[in-house]
Amino acid sequence: MKLNWGHYIAIALGCFMIFILTLLFTANDSGHAMVTEDYYEKELTFQNEIDAEKRANTLTEKPVLNSQANGMILSFPDGITPTEGELYLMRNNNELDDVRLPLKLDGNNKMLVPSIKLKDGEYELFLKWKSENKEYLVKKSVQWISQ
Repeated sequence: MKLNWGHYIAIALGCFMIFILTLLFTANDSGHAMVTEDYYEKELTFQNEIDAEKRANTLTEKPVLNSQANGMILSFPDGITPTEGELYLMRNNNELDDVRLPLKLDGNNKMLVPSIKLKDGEYELFLKWKSENKEYLVKKSVQWISQ
């Protein structure tokens, strides 16, 4: 059987349709994870977060997060004594790997985030604390590599 130019056009259109349908189904299978489920409620309190972040940026000494073999050590300077707070390490690719811990400092103003809770990769750090009835917020990217 001999193919003429009409057959080639039909074959090309068929291949193109298969390609488009493949793109449609693979794009539909990707996850649709939101950063936060209560997005609209958080938007209402966003100005408070901006103010807390500005307050934290004015501090001369800020909390420091260091990596060690047993985990990450959060160290507060001597001048800061938080009364309450939260450490939130958010993974952008999988919310199941997020780490959310209440702020519990030892006598040296330090807190350990155990390595068993961490997976290799990049985290977004959200450190919120309250000191002297003022809220503070530090946001930054941190990298965890198991040792």
